[in-house]
Amino acid sequence: MNFPQYLDRVRTVCNAHGHALNLNPGAAESALEAVEAEIGLAIAADARQAWLLANGAERDAPVFMRPGYLTAYDYLPLEKAVAGRARMADRAPRYAGYEEPEPRDARIRGGWFQPGWLPFASFGGATLLLMVDHSPSESGTPGQIIAFTHDPDQITWVAPSFEALLTGSIAEIEADPEEFLGEY
Repeated sequence: MNFPQYLDRVRTVCNAHGHALNLNPGAAESALEAVEAEIGLAIAADARQAWLLANGAERDAPVFMRPGYLTAYDYLPLEKAVAGRARMADRAPRYAGYEEPEPRDARIRGGWFQPGWLPFASFGGATLLLMVDHSPSESGTPGQIIAFTHDPDQITWVAPSFEALLTGSIAEIEADPEEFLGEY
């Protein structure tokens, strides 16, 4: 599933429940190139295409759900994604030697932060993040999706690709639109 197809289905769910999907206009190609130069890596093609189509959403506007979880995530504008990555990098030295409560999935490199991790969605002031992993372990796949969860801090594997995340996310949204939209 590509991002335009995904957004069409999310819009259908939103419209059926009287909600609007408020997305920002797409990022400029030059903005993406500047970010790639700043962070020193090429953004995975499918995530890049998503930001070109819509540069995030308005605050507190859910766009994604993590498969198997009830939490809806906001779609971060590119500049907030880069700022979130920088905050993780700044905090990383404080977590030297931190051990997660459970062993980490072998597809994800060790450490509290890796330079190849780029957030694209968040919940609760970045207490939960979905990230594109551009620097997986040898058994991982570049562009896989991982999640940061605070308290206890852990990094977990979510999906093999952005497209796979979209497929799982829309299944969660369509199965429980009230949870996605915060209609309890």
